[in-house]
Amino acid sequence: MKLRLVAICGILILSAAVPTVGMIVCAAIVAIQAALMALRPIIACLPTSLTAGQQRSATLRFSIHVATHSEPPHLVIRTLRALLDQDWPSGGYEIIVMDNNTADPALWKPVATFCAAHPCRITFLHRMGVRGAKAGALNIALAHTRANATHVVTVDADYVVHRDFLSRAAEALHRTGADYVQFPQSYVATTTTAPGVDAELEEYFRTNAAAADEAEAVLLTGTLCVISKTALVSVGGWSGATTTEDADLGVRLCHAGFAGRFINQIVGKGLLPLSLRDLEKQRYRWCSGNVQTLLLHGRKILTPAGNFNLHKRLVILTQLTSWFSLALVPFALLTVWLLTGHGHTVAAMLAAGAILLSLADIASRVVARGMRDGQALPVILNALACRVALAPQSAKATFDALAGCRLKFVVTDKSGGKGAGSLPICHLMVFLTALLLLLGGHPTEPLIRAALLTLLLPLPAALLTDKSLRAYRAAIAPPLTEVSA
Repeated sequence: MKLRLVAICGILILSAAVPTVGMIVCAAIVAIQAALMALRPIIACLPTSLTAGQQRSATLRFSIHVATHSEPPHLVIRTLRALLDQDWPSGGYEIIVMDNNTADPALWKPVATFCAAHPCRITFLHRMGVRGAKAGALNIALAHTRANATHVVTVDADYVVHRDFLSRAAEALHRTGADYVQFPQSYVATTTTAPGVDAELEEYFRTNAAAADEAEAVLLTGTLCVISKTALVSVGGWSGATTTEDADLGVRLCHAGFAGRFINQIVGKGLLPLSLRDLEKQRYRWCSGNVQTLLLHGRKILTPAGNFNLHKRLVILTQLTSWFSLALVPFALLTVWLLTGHGHTVAAMLAAGAILLSLADIASRVVARGMRDGQALPVILNALACRVALAPQSAKATFDALAGCRLKFVVTDKSGGKGAGSLPICHLMVFLTALLLLLGGHPTEPLIRAALLTLLLPLPAALLTDKSLRAYRAAIAPPLTEVSA
């Protein structure tokens, strides 16, 4: 890992010092960006490869796993109450709460007390020293799953599922014959507050997951997924090798020949990240973890060594690169070249082109999806602002993962008290750098000017997104402070 970081940093230093080398690097980045942008229309032209659904005769028995770490106890209890109130026979499912590495008894003991009141229906486990973050916790839950369970269901600690969740899951499994199904993530109270943030997050499911459904190669997204226990065990369970254990499992399931489908039905809702800082941490983990997964399984996905047809390879690649961004490198190189008087070179033009291409990719995806879904113009613009505000973190996450930096699993704060505060410093740094280069560097090329103007956008976009999340946090304040009995 350290060798990879040293090598990449060495290439960047050489690129900055020798514009010819930098030109090659920027040309490669532009080519990669263009290729990834071209994948979506190519996939849309591929024939659907769905197999006929097979009715399963066996009775489905679910084991619902709720992994928790330092969660507000009233939120977890609210989630458990919804799971207890399913219209599925009580003997046909169990609930396992796996609390890992929560040191404060005030956070896990109320949950343990609630679970103890339902001894035949909920199993509560509390473990310290668990390795592998959420993957490690889910593997412990898997080890405690009833022998007769047919499917494992994962539900995040803040998600309140609908009463017919298990019935819908059973219907989807019967109808599709899939080995695992993924329902979309959805969020409470976003209609009037933070609809743009909700729309930005929803774009992944409406675009990438929907396209992957047609190839039966949907990657898991952590919550509201239902997996055949046989399939899960056969691929070795969950892995903590990356910070997106869900996407990693999805790749391994697909490679083993199991079929995964996306079921576009809202079956439960959770909480949005409660601040811009929390939203950024979440996006950093998603992006860096997916890049880690791509590097880990790249040989299977991109070469004949993998057990995938072309359709599966392409949709898996688009899912893992949903938030992929190489913009950090051209931004750094363009800054150096403008400061050292090389702003007129072909290399600088290519760097500017790469930055503009990143913005074009963001705008085309968010705006096109919003228009197809008939979203109001203010919602589309707010969704676009949210994606632009998160662009610096996506760029940093991509670079860190490619460079082999050590990545840590970070749980999204749901208490509402840790993430609020001033804007991240990176937005201000990017804004000031671009502004100084525009005013002091006097670039004459329109392409470079346009790129620098593009780099001014994340800061105002972050201010707008932060305002939306503040309104969201205020709107759901009662549920956050509610104490459950």
